[in-house]
Amino acid sequence: MLRSTHRLPYLVLVVACASISASESSTVADCEDASYPAIDSSPYVIPFTVGMTVGTGLGNCSSSFHSAGGPDQFATDFNLPSGTPFVAARAGIVSGVVEDQPSAGGGPGNRLSVDHGDGTSALYLHSPRDGILVEVGDQVEQGDTLGVVGQSGLAGYPHLHFIVVEGSTAYPYQGIPVSFRNADPADVVLQTNAVYTVLPY
Repeated sequence: MLRSTHRLPYLVLVVACASISASESSTVADCEDASYPAIDSSPYVIPFTVGMTVGTGLGNCSSSFHSAGGPDQFATDFNLPSGTPFVAARAGIVSGVVEDQPSAGGGPGNRLSVDHGDGTSALYLHSPRDGILVEVGDQVEQGDTLGVVGQSGLAGYPHLHFIVVEGSTAYPYQGIPVSFRNADPADVVLQTNAVYTVLPY
């Protein structure tokens, strides 16, 4: 099936800040005083199947490409084996798909974006060639399978690079802080190199 190859920016991953109480919106100095939404009011869920155990890599405002002040400071890497399905963290319309890049190696890599209809979009990066299962224009519901994890682009190991941006999805985009309402433990900001259980929602 022929899929659109609208260009999306290459994303890099970010490392999570300190653990914070889930009860209310929180400010984290390491993330340039960013305000994170309270878990119970977050529209986002961890982009993997309920019941799974997932590991994080780089988190918000960590080192390297996820450094504070950079476009990907609010990105989170989910480290899982190649071929692991990932799902929509929030409902929306698929607004961009690139899946013709090599499954491993340099370049922008394979990726997709989902427009949430409120000026924000979620970006999902590093799928293998032909590893995206949706097309531009598809309406997706929260929890729908979007594709599989890979290591295309500038990814040295398999993982899903996830970030929510405001406005344009073109790099350098404007990432925004998000929390996930179904993580156990219930950290407002997912920790770097941590393990979480994906709870029902």
